[in-house]
Amino acid sequence: MDFSIKTSIGIGSLILLTHLPAAASQLFYSPALCSPENLTIFVKNKSSEPQRVWTQVRYNHEIDELHHDLDPKSEIKIRGTEFLPEQKGFSIKAWDSNIVQVTSVCADSFSTPLNDTTSPEVTHWLPSSVQTVKLHIMNLYLKSNSVHLKAYNRLGAEIGNRKVQLKNYYDTETFKWSLGQDIARIEIQGQERLHSILSYDSGSSEQVSPAIAMKPVTLALDTSKTYFLVSTRDARPEEAFVIALDKPELIATAREQIRNPALEKIVVAGIELGHGGFNRSFLSRDKAPYSWSVNRIDAFADFAHIDCDGSPDLTEERLMQKLNEGGRICFWRYRVVKEISAEEVASGKLKP
Repeated sequence: MDFSIKTSIGIGSLILLTHLPAAASQLFYSPALCSPENLTIFVKNKSSEPQRVWTQVRYNHEIDELHHDLDPKSEIKIRGTEFLPEQKGFSIKAWDSNIVQVTSVCADSFSTPLNDTTSPEVTHWLPSSVQTVKLHIMNLYLKSNSVHLKAYNRLGAEIGNRKVQLKNYYDTETFKWSLGQDIARIEIQGQERLHSILSYDSGSSEQVSPAIAMKPVTLALDTSKTYFLVSTRDARPEEAFVIALDKPELIATAREQIRNPALEKIVVAGIELGHGGFNRSFLSRDKAPYSWSVNRIDAFADFAHIDCDGSPDLTEERLMQKLNEGGRICFWRYRVVKEISAEEVASGKLKP
């Protein structure tokens, strides 16, 4: 199985990209649901092509990965003891997006579908007669993350609230929450990216209510800056990020590249921790803010070094490593494609 995604030609210390298409990968997140001895992950390949997935466990600055190959239209089982040394949160990375289905089973318990929701603001909807829920909330930010939960009844009245402080990256907070009356929905709002799983007893079995991002998170940004969307020129691009410019010469250069694609350059830039009030995953389902942002533009270049190539999602996935290596990006296939308004950036809704 060939899993290479790009070819490059070295020119001295520089790398010239040959323009090859590359499908976006997908991360499925799992809080610490049970001990490795009781955990089994089921991965189903829905496509007619072979696929590869990786289990990912984070240890401080490192990610421990093990790959598993799937034949077309097949399903595999991954035991928790194969990749987890202890009960902790982890992720499953699929080579292509929307191709595999991942579920988690704890011993003889119910099956929990895993998904890629990362929005700091989500809602869990509940059927009638549910008064107690079990929540698993996982931190997807490199530092602490303050989370506020609110429960509502069917009349829209708030019937309970609580706060949770997630201290470390990929930490899970697990608890039961009894409200003493029927719950219609629970809204979760974090300062930064997070992932949650909610379950409840339906009477005959335990069920899962998926986290749904009802709308993109609203960002409070600096309206004095000019914003640009950076993405690929694919027919259906799958990843994009935002840069904020305030220097007239950089703004003019970015606009010139939009007007004349023949002048397109690679954005060579420095990044820092935090979305900066403007950087979000604009082409994802939940439009979640990234955990990083561009804090300086070093150049608009024809060539760039291989060490800072990648993509917005890969930078998010490997952010601690990227920051420790100096925080520099130069995604070869990404170009300034559109100027966007402050309203679009803040709302997460792009105009046609």
